[in-house]
Amino acid sequence: MLKDWWTKINIWRQTQAAKGIGDQTQTYTPVYASLTDNMVYFNGSLADTADYVHKKLVFCGHPCEMMYIDNMVDKMVLSESVLVPLAKAERPAGLAEGEPFYTWVRDYVLSSTDQREVFNLEELLWLMMSGFAVLLIDGYPKAMVFGLQGFKIRGIDEPNIDRVLRGSREGFVEALRINIMMMRRRMKTTNLKFETYVLGRESKTEVCLAYIKGAVADSVLSKIRDRLQHIDMETVLASGMIQPFFEEKITLFSTVGYTERPDTLCAKLSEGRVGILVDGTPMAIFAPHLFADNFTSVDDYATSFYYGTFTRILKYLSFYISVFLPGMYVAVGSFHQELLPTQLLFTLAQSEQNTPFSLVFEALFMQVIYEVLREAGLRAPRQLGSALNIVGAFLIGQAAVSAGLIGAPMVIVVSLTATTSLVVPTLYEPSIIMRFAFILLAGMAGFYGIVIGSSFFLVMMCGNKAYDIPYMAPLAPFDLFAVRDTIFRAPWNVLNRKAHRAQDYTGSNTQ
Repeated sequence: MLKDWWTKINIWRQTQAAKGIGDQTQTYTPVYASLTDNMVYFNGSLADTADYVHKKLVFCGHPCEMMYIDNMVDKMVLSESVLVPLAKAERPAGLAEGEPFYTWVRDYVLSSTDQREVFNLEELLWLMMSGFAVLLIDGYPKAMVFGLQGFKIRGIDEPNIDRVLRGSREGFVEALRINIMMMRRRMKTTNLKFETYVLGRESKTEVCLAYIKGAVADSVLSKIRDRLQHIDMETVLASGMIQPFFEEKITLFSTVGYTERPDTLCAKLSEGRVGILVDGTPMAIFAPHLFADNFTSVDDYATSFYYGTFTRILKYLSFYISVFLPGMYVAVGSFHQELLPTQLLFTLAQSEQNTPFSLVFEALFMQVIYEVLREAGLRAPRQLGSALNIVGAFLIGQAAVSAGLIGAPMVIVVSLTATTSLVVPTLYEPSIIMRFAFILLAGMAGFYGIVIGSSFFLVMMCGNKAYDIPYMAPLAPFDLFAVRDTIFRAPWNVLNRKAHRAQDYTGSNTQ
């Protein structure tokens, strides 16, 4: 299973720049010629390990030891491909001891099995933890490892976050090699490169760097590769744990994007981005990530250009509504009542006259309650989901208004804000912070506070850079040619002209 996992053996040499793996500064224990000495090392290292399995064998008069981690190896394949051939093999007459005997075992007895030779004990331990079986023969200072992985993995399924109407239904899974396979199946070019590293002193997790040679800028690739090699952590279990190492600086808006769709990541790579996949997690990250990337999806390019443009504008509008609407309602209700029509002003005043709290407190209170309910909906067991929805709707809606704690217009504002914030899920986290900030500023200074806050966030976004690319590009600095695929989605005959440009502010750096 997963025959291409033999590239695991070369990973130790690819991380030598930062970890000292494979060079003279790193000390490794060579495989001993004595089987007893080797077993002392393994039994000591894996002491009190319930899933460590080792079996003594005698093959043609030579003591052997078969070792593997239980439930990580396909035992049926192990028996048919290794144990049975060893039991049935008959040593040819006149075969000399030493290297000829070992070569005969490797090339004739076990030739039908995926195998490789390993010469140090630390690498053998890591391969065993990755699902390889190890065969040690007494008298030979090397070991055979067999790729017989048999652990269960989740099947390829539709992504839960990046859902589309007309695109692929495949999403990344937890197995790194399957994720690489899905990308290779979409990008059949020799320029698609994968570099594999090992991160985590304890977890020893595989991390894959993906890029398209000739599309990514050398400076971007070198910077990301250098940061990846210098990550020093005890445990790496998810891509989110290493994402901060690729951020340009601490800021509200991330310069590193994420996706669980292989077609989306392939599209980003073709634009000059660099993808990072972590074994054990179905979420890939990529850099650089710009502000305009949050408003694009695969569906934009699978539909007509006018409908794609409409959905783009709708996303921008939804983001600004989710950020500014509560603050603007507080500002108008507290300081700028003259901006409302008379009839609407009387309606709002009537609904708010019996509430004991100010508009600022109402807005903050309702936003906090919504976030609590949202977090509970994400963490609660599925059996409690329907009950939680009923309680949430009753608490936020009917009960709060009927009790006179919250005005009915505030419930409408919070509901509309909650709905629009889900249109652009990648900006949900910064939108929450901005929303609370604008509510407080509107409560203190009305529209003047909103203008001051908007200026602050706009300066922060324009001053941010993603690997020397302006975060707000191509809007700031403005590039008319690149806008064709930012706010608007131009027809394909216009988008194809991108290939004739050497550099595009959307991150496409061709060489």
